[in-house]
Amino acid sequence: MILQEIEFEGFRNLLDGRISFCGGLNIITGENGAGKTNLLEAIFFSAYGTSFRTNDDKNMVKFNNPYMKVTGVSSGVNASIFYNGTKKFIINGNEKERLSDYVGWLPVVVMSLNDIWIIRGAPAKRRNFLDWLLIKSHPVYGANLSEYKKILRQRNLLLQQENLDISLLDVYNEQFIHWANLIYAERKKILPVFKEMLELKGKEIGLEELSFEYISSCPDMELSFNDLKKMESLEFNRAETLLGPHRDDFTIQINGYSAKQFSSEGESRIIALLLKLIEGEIIRQKINQEPIFLLDEVTIELDRIYRKKFFGMIKGQIFYATVDGLDDINIQDKKKFMVKRGSVAVS
Repeated sequence: MILQEIEFEGFRNLLDGRISFCGGLNIITGENGAGKTNLLEAIFFSAYGTSFRTNDDKNMVKFNNPYMKVTGVSSGVNASIFYNGTKKFIINGNEKERLSDYVGWLPVVVMSLNDIWIIRGAPAKRRNFLDWLLIKSHPVYGANLSEYKKILRQRNLLLQQENLDISLLDVYNEQFIHWANLIYAERKKILPVFKEMLELKGKEIGLEELSFEYISSCPDMELSFNDLKKMESLEFNRAETLLGPHRDDFTIQINGYSAKQFSSEGESRIIALLLKLIEGEIIRQKINQEPIFLLDEVTIELDRIYRKKFFGMIKGQIFYATVDGLDDINIQDKKKFMVKRGSVAVS
């Protein structure tokens, strides 16, 4: 799939305008703070209605602007998001009631230097990566996850009460088990595919043997009423839910050793890039179209050999924000943009 154009109004520091892209490598250059990453963020926002940098939509609205609007054009689809405190999602002139009805028109994978924390950070980073992978390849997963988090918050509030009504907790348990097992069902489908791809791509880029293990808080990745009952007294003491997808994690090993504990910074960055390439490949298999890759200076710390191998492994349209011109990357279909104080122009 190709993003042909994007138009933005009131987005970050970007000057309102419309930009046309090539189908290969779009290089976005400029000084630090010029707005390169803002352009990538606008593309991501047009695809998913959210940001990869902030959880607060207000942060994306230009200072003193009453609203923002981003419109993307791809393969006959014209998709817009308007935000002025609330969001409107529009595809080809038709407003969509829910985000899950909008997501999917443009498959996007974003890569940034912060991805190293998928490898080195807390379990929440890895769960977030896995959840986004599933949302992109199976949009209804996002709606299920939202319901799961909602009942999880309500259940935690119950556990914090001093005089808890056990019968009420049992009612919440039924709903909690339902949504938890829907989440687990989708994770179970994707994990074997993910494991196999990681091993293959590790060999392709030249790393030692990579392996993957999912660590579940529930036996066989399935939550039951009996499981919750066994944990009830401990949950009362901790005042939080201790079982479910929100407690799970996964580990990656290099030659049998934990990448989180023993990999070098360079190895951790390469593995993080491989995870995002796998994300793109899983999306491609799901929709039978190449995704779009947004890269925010991710190869700056790789040597030339790894960098060329990495770009050779990407299949799809690329947007690369960098202070470097990428002159050593041999991609014929190439277009370069210069960003200066929010103004984007063809270089």
